Formats: sequence, structure tokens, C-alpha cells
Amino acid sequence: MDLKLQNDIVELIHSARRILLVTHVAPDGDAIGSLLGLAWLLRAQGKEVTQFCEDAVPEVYTWLPGSAEIVRQPGGLHDLVISLDCSDARRMGDLLQEGLTGLPLINIDHHVTNTCFGTLAWVDPSSVSTTQMILELADSLGWQVSQPIAVCLLCGLVTDTRSFRTYNVDTVAVQAALRLMEAGASLNEVTRRVLDRRPLASVRLWGQAIDRLHLEGNILWTEVTREMRRQWALDENGDSGLANFLSGVRESKVVVVFTERKNGTIDVGMRSEPGYDVAQVAYRLGGGGHPQAAGCTMEGDVADIRERVLAELRRALADP
Repeated sequence: MDLKLQNDIVELIHSARRILLVTHVAPDGDAIGSLLGLAWLLRAQGKEVTQFCEDAVPEVYTWLPGSAEIVRQPGGLHDLVISLDCSDARRMGDLLQEGLTGLPLINIDHHVTNTCFGTLAWVDPSSVSTTQMILELADSLGWQVSQPIAVCLLCGLVTDTRSFRTYNVDTVAVQAALRLMEAGASLNEVTRRVLDRRPLASVRLWGQAIDRLHLEGNILWTEVTREMRRQWALDENGDSGLANFLSGVRESKVVVVFTERKNGTIDVGMRSEPGYDVAQVAYRLGGGGHPQAAGCTMEGDVADIRERVLAELRRALADP
């Protein structure tokens, strides 16, 4: 991190007493892990911290230390907001928009499509996860990384790299994992809990989604409907991990999962092989992400959205 930016961030944190931490809607392991990890660190510095996420914590992450303290209503007075793992301000959700007026906001994120919103924006696409950035901040400031903090931060590293298998894993990421393991986090436990275990109902939903698979050229896509989740009594995150699983299909270069949400919106999750940049496709559709893992949320009829997304992907794949 640039030294001036680090000093500016530290100055805002030191001058604040009540800090609101925010992560994105439909949270993943990096979102929850960075939220919890930074909360533990700030409380150790004597700060009052509120952790906010507009959506519920997915069941797969409820075992992480401190997850029960994450709230879905950002009530109370705050003098600093820190956004974590949000590529743009909309990802923080609707509940915050009015209450943020006039408050300093630090934007910490690793998505290449980040819009650099906020008072200060620390955006580092070279980091494999936002939790890796939180570890960097803690180490640069001499903050102690305890075992609960290490577990939360390792969760983000594991989930955003699919257990260190993504294209962007480098020696820095592996060294960060080693650092967290030395602080007491178990790589085996974190990987098993967040990647290897899921309820039977989720597997059955995946089975239905797999039955709906369509392969068009190099594009593989499927849908998860609200009715499918109702049938298996699954919450909004019942399909979590499906796009990653389908990205292993050899016949495809790009995978898309269209997911209907309760509020009528459609989540579009995209994965691709190296050399095919779905982040720019997502950005053109109002979303963002990484070159090989990106997405967006769209409003409208699912059939119209599907055709619009597939048309954008066809154009992207046709470009040299």
C-alpha cells in the first residue's frame, strides 16, 4: 500500500470512535471474513464497531467467530464507515444510502472493476482477497493477529481462490495463508467447512440446475428459480458455489448461472477460463468482479436478461 494512503487511512481510523463496517449484499466468504476480521482488529484497538450486511450471513459461514454479531439494520450513530469487498457503492445495499451522507468512508477492495468510491479508496487487484489486504494492513500497523482473526481472514483467502486454485494465486497469497496458519488458523478446517460441506437440499437443487444446463458454443448456462429454492426450503444463498463447480466443465470457456431472488431481481454469476475476461462484461451490465469470476444484479424478465447477457458474452468471445 502507498505510504501516504496508509497514513490517511490510519488517521481516519484513529480519529474515529464508532466505526460502521459494511460488506456487500449476497455475501461470500471474503465479504464475511473481511468484515469479521477487521472488526476483531478494530475492537482490539479500543474502537466501538458495528458490523452490517443487508443480507443474512449464509449458513456456511455462521461458524466463524463473531458472525452472530453481524446486523442487518445499521442503526446508531457512527463517525466512520469502512466498506469491505464492495466494487461499487450500490453493493453495500439500499439501507445505508441516506445514512451515509456526510460521513467519511474508506473503501477497501480487491476487484479490478472497483469504482474508487468513498473518501479514501484502497483498491488492490493484485490481492487475491480483501482479507489478504486486511492482513497486510494489520501487519503494517503492528496489530496483533489472534487466532479468531486468523480464522476469519483465512476464510476469505480460501473461498476467493477456491482453495488456492485460481489463476491469480501467487507466492504473496500463499505466504499470507502461512502467516494466518502460524497465527492459529487451520487450513484443513476452514477448507472443509466452507468448500467441502453442504446440505443435501443444496445438492438436490444443484441437480435440478444441472438438468437445466444449456451449452451454446463455448458458453454454458443454467438457471436457479425461486420455486426451486422453495421446493428444498433453501435461503437466498442455497445455490452458492454452483458457478464454481460448473466452471470445471471442459466443453465450456464461460459459465453463467442466472438466479432469481425474492425481490424480483436476477443475479448473474459468471466464471471463465484464463484469457476470457468476464469482469468487463459484468461491468458493462452494471456489475463487476475479476477477469475470471464476476457478476451483476439486473432487473426485468429473466428471459430478456438471459438474452442480453448471452449477447454480451458472444461479443466478448468473438473479440480477438
